[in-house]
Formats: sequence, C-alpha cells, structure tokens
Amino acid sequence: MVDPRDPGTIAMSFPYKPRRGRPPTGKAKSAAERMRAYRKRHIVVSTDVLRTVVAQCTQIQELMDANRRLRRELDVLYAEIARLNEAL
Repeated sequence: MVDPRDPGTIAMSFPYKPRRGRPPTGKAKSAAERMRAYRKRHIVVSTDVLRTVVAQCTQIQELMDANRRLRRELDVLYAEIARLNEAL
C-alpha cells in the first residue's frame, strides 16, 4: 500500500523473497586481494621447504665428508695390515 503523502514508500507489486545463499557481510575481498593472499601463503611455505632442504643438504654434505675421512683412515689401516702381513 502506498501512502500518497510519503514520497519514501514504494508499491509492493511482488511478494518479498529472501536472497539465495549466504548473506553478504560487506567484508568480501576482491579477486586481486585473494590472489595476493594465496601467493603470500605459498611463498612462506616454499621458503620453509627451501630452508629444510638446505639444512638437509648441509647434513648430507657433513655425512659425506665424515665418510671420506673414515675411508681414508680405513685405507691407511689396510695398508698397515698389508705391511704387517708382508713382515711375517
């Protein structure tokens, strides 16, 4: 029903139907903001993974160096055993 003295009223020619879906909060991000947040999250993950890999590479390198030292020591000991066997 329209009040002719009130310019703010409008005629309701159709019944009011609520909108479908989740009601808007007014805090929706734009596509660019969502993409920026996505890239930021994945850069952090990539950096953490990279640090882990570098740490593992360092540990592997230390183990390989220790292995080389032990092999050199073992070669010296084998040479000593061979020298002692020749002396007998």
